[in-house]
Amino acid sequence: MEYKSLIGSRGSKANEKVISDLRIEDLINDILGKDKDQFLIDIFKEPLTDRSIIEFRLEMFSDIMDQKVYNAIAYFLNVIKDCNKLLNLEASVYEELKYGFHIDAALMYINALESSLKLMDGLVLKSEGMLYFVNYLKNLIQSDRFQALKSAAYEAKAGRDKIKIRIRINGLEVRVTKDENGEDLSSKIEELFSRFKGQQVQELEPVNYHYSEQITHIHAAILKGVYRIFNKEFNAMKMLKDRFPDIVDEGIKTFAKEFEFYLRYIEYMRGIEANGYRFSIPRFTDDGSVYVRGFYNLLLAKKKVAVINDIRTSGDKKIFIITGVNGGGKTTFAISFGQLAFLSSIGVPVPAEEARIPLFSNIMTAFPTEENALEGLSRLEEDVARARDILNAADNKTLVLVNELFSTTTSEEGFELAKRFIDKIMSKGSYLIYVTFITKLATLEGVISLVAQVQDEKVTYRIIESSPDSRYMAVLIASKYHLLYEDIREVLK
Repeated sequence: MEYKSLIGSRGSKANEKVISDLRIEDLINDILGKDKDQFLIDIFKEPLTDRSIIEFRLEMFSDIMDQKVYNAIAYFLNVIKDCNKLLNLEASVYEELKYGFHIDAALMYINALESSLKLMDGLVLKSEGMLYFVNYLKNLIQSDRFQALKSAAYEAKAGRDKIKIRIRINGLEVRVTKDENGEDLSSKIEELFSRFKGQQVQELEPVNYHYSEQITHIHAAILKGVYRIFNKEFNAMKMLKDRFPDIVDEGIKTFAKEFEFYLRYIEYMRGIEANGYRFSIPRFTDDGSVYVRGFYNLLLAKKKVAVINDIRTSGDKKIFIITGVNGGGKTTFAISFGQLAFLSSIGVPVPAEEARIPLFSNIMTAFPTEENALEGLSRLEEDVARARDILNAADNKTLVLVNELFSTTTSEEGFELAKRFIDKIMSKGSYLIYVTFITKLATLEGVISLVAQVQDEKVTYRIIESSPDSRYMAVLIASKYHLLYEDIREVLK
């Protein structure tokens, strides 16, 4: 059966500045942990523009988030990983030992496929990807090659099971002979420990060691002698390795890698959900509207300190101006929405109670940067250059997030530059979230004013739609310590 990817087609790597501004790298490190490879990193950095592929992935998530489906996939993935480890180990041992490793790997692989199919056959699956995977398993197991592999593997195992030897060691001399009437020690051991049946026992952790390091040339030499004595049995073992040097189907290898994308993210989600936060499957709007309820910052949610917020528009207005007190969560709000939009574009559940957004064609950012000494650019020149790049690339489905753009010049000049930028963005029909201290921008026609809230002179980190507030954190702090203009005048009197 022809292989078909479980993640669909690949996207294009996001702009490095966007990845940096939205802290996507930190997010990926949290999701994947220490045990990550380049394949998974790349998938998480490649936004898609094809809605059908995004929805293909989201449907896969809907299926795999069911605990029974998750368990079945986790079992499949773990056994295939163990099988691959065994095959890698086989490659590093003496030739005489490879045959036994090959038998074990083949039996593990056969059992993995048959058991996984049995686990999944009774599950209610709806996604195209999961239904295809189960069908692929059925076809693979029924194929002539798999059945021949299974027959050869069990024949090789039967041959190996017949091998019973007696080893005599005399000084440096090792003699290997057939053990025709050898005592079955396994039954003796079982009899010895039968007295403990039914008793409460403490389970011990298995000792972790590198098996390959325990195997020496002496073991190989003994096996060489064994194979001469048990020639028929050895031929059955050798035939398995010769006929099926590559045990694991290429499609199965790729499925295992692709399932990691889904399982790793679900494991990450469960950790965040345990802290009291929710995820949802994003829905894409066709009318340009935005309705996101209860969204939050994932990096803060991990620390249990994230505050939920909402954002909405019917689509007739696409420009959001965020003003308010310093340290009130304005930048975090913008980054959180940017992360949500980014995650939806790679086809994963998003950090929100509900999310209905357009499928953005592109996400662009302009956050504060250090002055570029190498190129001799000042901060203002950097701002102008990034604004130009955004305006050149933006269209009516672009999401633009900017933070304190043009803040290094005077307030009047900053307002004029920002207003021109906003006018251009508006004419292109792009979506814009603009974090600024210039409250006058929030009064422009056609924009939605969002304000960081303060309660009892303390920031709440809630951002709501309202008229711009003139109370900045500096004023609140000055008031707290009686350093306002009126206070100082009173002291001077």
